[in-house]
Amino acid sequence: MNKNSALIDLSESERTKFGKEDFSAQSFPQKVFSAIWAAESEINNGGFAQYFQNTSCETAPFVFEAFEAIDAPRTADICRRAVAGAFPGGLPSTPEAISSAAADFTDDITEQLEALDSEFFQYPHNLTDLLFIFVSKHPEEFGPLPEVDDA
Repeated sequence: MNKNSALIDLSESERTKFGKEDFSAQSFPQKVFSAIWAAESEINNGGFAQYFQNTSCETAPFVFEAFEAIDAPRTADICRRAVAGAFPGGLPSTPEAISSAAADFTDDITEQLEALDSEFFQYPHNLTDLLFIFVSKHPEEFGPLPEVDDA
């Protein structure tokens, strides 16, 4: 089993709160996992515009902190710039308001976000390795992880 497979298994298990418990009620380690898991899957699937439109946007106010918590400051900065570019007046206070605003992005905002999508896709950090390390440091939250065979 490799780290990515171990994280996928973990995300689908009862050991994470991702998709199972209201984000605001999760512990700090669980929020880190949920925010990174949501952001990475949404951005890889449809870019920042999709991330802000879907329910995963509930993690947007926390996503920079999550990437910083796993020691991915350049990825955190990309996300910070995406939020600033998408919401120049500040991030709306509710997921519903974020999604609603995202549905009405101008062409300029969409172009800015697409440029940041490209930066994100370059993966300035190995997020799989960093998230695996983070999760392994919190066995009280996530339980023991399986042995992995990737270097």
